[in-house]
Amino acid sequence: KKQKPFTVTGSIGASSNFYSSNELIQTRPSFGWNIYGNLTPTIYGVSLPLSFAVNQYSKSYTQPFAQFGLSPTYKWAKLHLGYRTMQFSPVTFDGQSFRGVGLELNPGILRFGVFYGKLNRKINEDTTSGRFTPPQFSRIGYGVKIGVGNFSNYIDLIYFHAKDDSGSVKVINKNGYRPQENTVLGSSFRLTILKKIIFSTDLAISGLTEDISAPASLSDSSKTGLQKLMKNFVASNSSTLANWAGQSTVQLALKGYSTTLGYRRVQPGFKSLGTPYMLNDVQLLNWINNFNLLQGKLNVSTVLSDQHNNLDKKLTAELNTFVSNLNINAMLSRFFMVNFNYSGYTIRQKDGTILLTDSTRLHQQIHQISITPSYTIMSAVKSHTISSSLNYMLLDDKNPATKGYTSSNNISASLNYTLGLIKKGMSVTLSGLFNQYNQDTNYHRSYGATVSSSAQVLKDKSLNLQGSVGYLFNTSSYGNAQNNITFSFNTGYHVKHHALNAYANYIYTPYNPINNIINKQVPQVVATKNLAGGISYNYSF
Repeated sequence: KKQKPFTVTGSIGASSNFYSSNELIQTRPSFGWNIYGNLTPTIYGVSLPLSFAVNQYSKSYTQPFAQFGLSPTYKWAKLHLGYRTMQFSPVTFDGQSFRGVGLELNPGILRFGVFYGKLNRKINEDTTSGRFTPPQFSRIGYGVKIGVGNFSNYIDLIYFHAKDDSGSVKVINKNGYRPQENTVLGSSFRLTILKKIIFSTDLAISGLTEDISAPASLSDSSKTGLQKLMKNFVASNSSTLANWAGQSTVQLALKGYSTTLGYRRVQPGFKSLGTPYMLNDVQLLNWINNFNLLQGKLNVSTVLSDQHNNLDKKLTAELNTFVSNLNINAMLSRFFMVNFNYSGYTIRQKDGTILLTDSTRLHQQIHQISITPSYTIMSAVKSHTISSSLNYMLLDDKNPATKGYTSSNNISASLNYTLGLIKKGMSVTLSGLFNQYNQDTNYHRSYGATVSSSAQVLKDKSLNLQGSVGYLFNTSSYGNAQNNITFSFNTGYHVKHHALNAYANYIYTPYNPINNIINKQVPQVVATKNLAGGISYNYSF
């Protein structure tokens, strides 16, 4: 009774942008537009969030791209309508949107979720527009999650199923485009001990029929145990695969220190149609540490990660990647701060079904180091900030046949000074830049400066202005290298519920004869001119 019967909050806006370039290969569309909105009406405590976006993409499918979704929520119940997303687990259903209906209920220790809807809309193969449009079958999916517990301790059981409509589109070239059916059984759990140790695990078994129209299997004698299990949940034929995936982490959180050890394994051929961006045939072991020392004045974090493929030993070569990272943030005084970062990558092939020689084996090491100090003096009227950065990258190729073409190093540095006029809402930054790239006996060097400024003007500081201009001198071992000029401008006007923003930037690089040597496959190299800009308006209420 005491609540307001009806309220509504949100925002609505529109934007457009343009891009112009004389480059032979266009990397962006010349014009784009976008209309979007987020609205949240509330009726006696029941919130009804609604979002939509419409733009010019997909207009070849007879209508602009448009998505609408509504998720009414009241206490522990949430209803999903339209285009929505739900998360069951990272290895069963996560990152895939659906158009349909879903329900989440979390009363007490009960954890329940269910959805039904269309995962993919049909797209006919286009062979007449001058560019290839791959076909896409209409796909229906549904899933159920049921479990007990709370955020700290829970166990969930998950079921997901998806199937393509084989008659929804007409496919001319069927190579690689087959209607599929998929069922995934999964489980997730988390256990917290003394609020300091956390165990979490996600497991899944997937049965995937890669081609619904494939002939039936001849017998069950050659099937694996997982295939025999999953044939009870998915239509099985000669194209049906069954594989598993899982991941587990253990976390320890103490005062001033935390550590996480993680393991992930995804079998070759594992695929869930509910996790569209998941890689298979991978095993990953990682260790993350974080130290918070000297009352927060010193923070140290480390990461170690080892990953490889070829889990079933059937590939011609195994690819192993080892990653290490060290990051240090130190507050040496109230005015002086330093950041140090090191990243190392080792990429190496190991023998698989064939023996590799040193001249054919991929074996590279990459080292990246950056140091960024900054010193700031601030008063009630002005602020002075001096900062710099030094970055070094080394690519060390261990392959004797390719190292002469790939081994390289790059060093870049900058020195910056910023004057801030606090009461006036203005700042000016002067930056000096240097960059040098070396590969074998060749080099390319750039150095120059940029000047940028920002200001908040008008009586209420509602108009923001930002601009910069820069000039770079270039030299190269290939011959005469000409120079670059850049500029950018941004403005924004904000008053009460209205916000209007505009931007423009321009990069001009004169004709450079060394590009004819480097890019021999390009028939013509010209002075490049790139201009981009846009405008947007947003109304909040």
